This record gives sequence, structure tokens and C-alpha cells, in this order.
Amino acid sequence: MKTTLICLLTLLVSLKGISQDSKLTVAILGDQTIAEVNINTDEFMTGIKALMDMVEEEGKALPESYSLAVMVTLHKDADTGFEVYSKPMLDPDKVSAMLKKFRMVKMGRAKFIDFPVVIGFDVGKNFEEIEIVSPHDKIVKEYEEANLAQKVLLNKQWAAEHLPILIAFENGVEDKFKGVKDFGVQLSKLDFSKKQDIKKLTDNNHNYWRATMEMSSGNLLIPLTKILMLMSQGEFDYAYKFAEILPMFSENGTAATGYLREINWRLGIFNTQLEQEIGKGIALHDNGDYEEAISVYKAILNQYPNSAWTMYEVYFSGNAKDIQEGKVELEDRAEWDKAKIAVYGANPLYNMDIRANTGNEAYLLYRRFEMSTLFKNKDERLKDVFEYADIAMDLGVYDFAAQLFWLTANYDKDASEKSLMRYMYCLEKLGVKDLKDNFNYDFEKVFKAIEKEKEDEMKNSQAYQQMKKS
Repeated sequence: MKTTLICLLTLLVSLKGISQDSKLTVAILGDQTIAEVNINTDEFMTGIKALMDMVEEEGKALPESYSLAVMVTLHKDADTGFEVYSKPMLDPDKVSAMLKKFRMVKMGRAKFIDFPVVIGFDVGKNFEEIEIVSPHDKIVKEYEEANLAQKVLLNKQWAAEHLPILIAFENGVEDKFKGVKDFGVQLSKLDFSKKQDIKKLTDNNHNYWRATMEMSSGNLLIPLTKILMLMSQGEFDYAYKFAEILPMFSENGTAATGYLREINWRLGIFNTQLEQEIGKGIALHDNGDYEEAISVYKAILNQYPNSAWTMYEVYFSGNAKDIQEGKVELEDRAEWDKAKIAVYGANPLYNMDIRANTGNEAYLLYRRFEMSTLFKNKDERLKDVFEYADIAMDLGVYDFAAQLFWLTANYDKDASEKSLMRYMYCLEKLGVKDLKDNFNYDFEKVFKAIEKEKEDEMKNSQAYQQMKKS
């Protein structure tokens, strides 16, 4: 059972006066950091205190060999749910009588998602004396057993269900954080179970970037919101790129930390299963069965249409088949030029390219490859984040670059000013031009210097030079 113990619910201890030798134990099952926006705290605390009294009374009435636990779940669209667990098993009539009594307690409803709490009597400090199946355990089991298509649907539903929680946090900030509040108000009007333009809502949105700048450095509520927005639309490839990096900057105890852990768990399992499915097609390709491989890849895309890797493999097997049949020459890249639009659309940071015809293309091909060389040394993570952002900027992935440059500007003293200048440059490219007015720099001069530096880096690179010689 996954529980979040909160020191016997410190506030409840003060209300109830639980002594050190009390047999009562209380735990929240899940993420307690969202409680402030998900439940009516006063109503909940009054109800839970009354329920604790009842559980203690019922527990004391049982023989000493018995352990008793009651799981109470606040629902959004239904009355509070109660489940009784005991060891040994209680008589069904006794359980029914307990439930009738417990259901008299009024605790209100959850505002967004289920909010489960368990109260135990003589169950041990961590409920080790009794077996409880928590709601989270059920979710984990369902997700792990789901096929690829089901995981796609579960992830989209989960993201759309949890976005209102993040939006509620944004709407609840003080008025002085205008960017955060305006961003939250903007999103609160939308239904993320339906198609939404995420680029317009984030990349090209003044409020999104102002909100990013207004949050404290360790509170990643705003980029987390973007990740869930991407997931709600089934854009897992790109969402995962953000989710992999952000945890190293997330402050413990914030809602973002728990969510990032959940996202990486979900997408990690999803990508493992996706890799296994793609592997079946690769094995067919390696045997020269290109048509069968393409059929496997297309079946994957029917379940998860936004897989950049699968799209690449469709092109790769199709191109191999065309070469084998004499339809195209080995050097022909016309089909790749068509295919890469969708590949990079699903994942603009996909690290594969095919071939280059110009020095500029050769340099960008090499820059894509360089991404795979990053994050090998834990002691150089900040440096690698900056380099990752710099590569993204070279590739024109300005939203990702800006997010990472802002993070390094706050955490890497040596690169702070350089990161800030590049952050503003990326915003300029995204069409968000007014936020630079908050800083006393000659940005016209700064931006020209950045462009000159990047041009020199490209022209002096080995990849560019070799292409110019050929």
C-alpha cells in the first residue's frame, strides 16, 4: 500500500489529542500537497475528527486480537465512500452496522479528484498489521496491465483530470503574480479532454512566460502545467523531454515534485512497452521483411499516432524497400524530407537525421547527435542542461530552449547572464517580445551578438567544414 503519512496528521493530533501510546493511526493515501485546492479543509477536518472518534470506539469494543481500519474516500461526483478492513475478518453484519454509523459523518466532496484517507486502530505504525488495497494500488495495477492503446487513453484522461488542480493553484495566487493568475484564468475556460492548441497557449503566450518568471525557482508549477497539457493531447514524446529534465530543479514538498514523479513513472512504463513493440518491427526489418515491419509500425501508430521513433522506422523500412526494388537511389532523401516533418512534429528533439546536403544541414545533423552525449556525468548536469538548451535553440525548438535557459539562469551562477540573454532571444523568436522590457539591456545588440556567435560556431564546426569541402 502506498501511503503518505503526515505525522499522524499533525493538525488532527492537536484537534483530537492523540497520545503517544494511542492505537490510532491516520494516513493520506496519495499526494497531500494538493489537499488545499482539492477539498474543503474545515469540513474535512471536522468530519475526520468525528470519524476518528468512531473508529477508536469501535476498535476498543473489539477483542484485543483484532485490527481495524476504515478507508474514507471523498469523491467529486458522489457521496463519500467508506470501506472497512479488519484482521481477523469481521462478521458481515458487524461491518454493515459500522458502515451505517460511519456514513452519518459528513465530510464534503472532493473538488477535482478522489481524496482517500485511512484510519486504523491497532494496525501498527505503517498499517503493517492489516492488508489494505489503496486506490493508488488499483490505478497502478490497471495501468501496468493495459495495452499500448489503453495506456494512451489512460494517460490522456489522467492529464485532463489533473490539469484543473494545477489551474486552481494558479488561480489562487496573490494578485501581484499577474502572469500566473492570468494564465490560470485563461486555462480554466478550456476543456483539455478536447483538442487544444498547446503551442498557442504556452509557446506564444505572454502569460505563460511571465508566469514562468514569477514563480520561485524551485516551484515548477508552470512548466508542469505544460507537460500535462501535452499529455492531455497525446503528445507524450515531447512531454517526456520536459519531464526528464525538470525533476533536478524541483523543490521537495511542492505539488510539482509529486506530479513529475508520477509522470516519469507513467511515461517510463509507456516508453518501455513502446520500445518492445517497435523492437518487433526492427527484427523484421533486420531480416529483410520490410513490408511486415511497416505493418507492425503502422499498427503501433494506430494506437499511438505521435510516436516519432515509429514514424522514423516507417520511413526507414519503406526507404530500404524502395532501394531494394530500385525505385530510389541510396543518396535520395526526398522521402525523408517529407517524413521528417511528422517525425520532428511529434518530437522536435528527436536525435536522428538521415543525411545533409549543405553545411548548415550537416551542422544541425551533428547537433542532434550531440544530444545523446549529454548527462553522462552527474557533476556536469547544469552544464549539460545549458548545452541541451543551446542545441534546442540551434534546432529552432525555442520553447524547450527557453525553459531550460530560464532554469540555468536561476541555478548556474557562472552562466546566469548568458542564459538570461538566450532566454530572451528565444522568447523573441516565439513572438513574446515585451518581457525583455523588464531588464536594462540593449537587446537589439545582444540578439545580434548571439546570432553572430551561433553563426561562427556553425561555420567553424568540423561537420560544416567537411560538407563545404565535399
